[in-house]
Amino acid sequence: MALHLKKALFRNSVFNSIVCAALAAILIPLLGAPGGLLWPAILVGGVGLLTFLRTAYKIRQGLLSRVQELASYVHIDRDSAQARKQVDWSLIDDYATQLATRGFRPLGDFTTYPSAPTLAGVAAMFTDAEGSMIIEIQQLMPGAGKAALSDGIYFSIMSMVGGSIRVVTTNHKPMAVTYMMRGEHDVATARPGYGLMELLATHTDLLTRLRERVGKAPATGLTVERYVLAIREAQAQARSRLGAMSGYGIACAVDRFDADRLLRWTPQIADLKDVPQRRLEELDNAFGSDIQPPIFHESLATQF
Repeated sequence: MALHLKKALFRNSVFNSIVCAALAAILIPLLGAPGGLLWPAILVGGVGLLTFLRTAYKIRQGLLSRVQELASYVHIDRDSAQARKQVDWSLIDDYATQLATRGFRPLGDFTTYPSAPTLAGVAAMFTDAEGSMIIEIQQLMPGAGKAALSDGIYFSIMSMVGGSIRVVTTNHKPMAVTYMMRGEHDVATARPGYGLMELLATHTDLLTRLRERVGKAPATGLTVERYVLAIREAQAQARSRLGAMSGYGIACAVDRFDADRLLRWTPQIADLKDVPQRRLEELDNAFGSDIQPPIFHESLATQF
């Protein structure tokens, strides 16, 4: 459902202006109107303008707050009481078997840190022999008060073409927030309803076409740590881009996305060709943090 943020900006402004005008109409006969009707008109217009600016500010800050915190994952123990109680590991293991027959190896089981307040989940992560692809098998559990998902299993596949171009293929429904938080060089494809093997074929075909068109191969040596660092890089780029936008500009961009409901977004091919090749060690150096590591282990898994 489209958010119609731009309409909300004007609707809130008009509503508050009408309320202010109604109050003025009541008070003027009682108190009089020194200076005529100029000051009530200025007051009504000022209330409308302030409402518009306040709503735009809330829209902007609401989106910026999503990219303020450093992304991290927490390695979780399947044998913990919480993990056994909340997660149906057999569903994940069925897909893990399919991946194993295709040469993928497991990297462990993780959840996000900080966790989302309305949605919890786990991700079993896998990579191919060269470390050129990371696959997440995600099992999501809605938070308290949320309706159960029709299918709690989702998939996300990521590669780093040329070491700098993050290529993501997923069967999640594309969301405006995801689009707004994209990295500058992200190539993203959403295929809601696709199964794991269908997504893997789509992702592999996309990598082949990108290699032909931009002259860059997927980087090897991907790890869970580098997967998270690539997310941090995209967040930093999104934070810079969104920080330069007004609340009204963000509202317009969100409404455009909701109207078109994009299933894929990518920079121009010419721009991707110009992205410098990069060794993944440079990603380690640029987005690692002594304050918060990309991967926490069992000591901080209590948030799961």
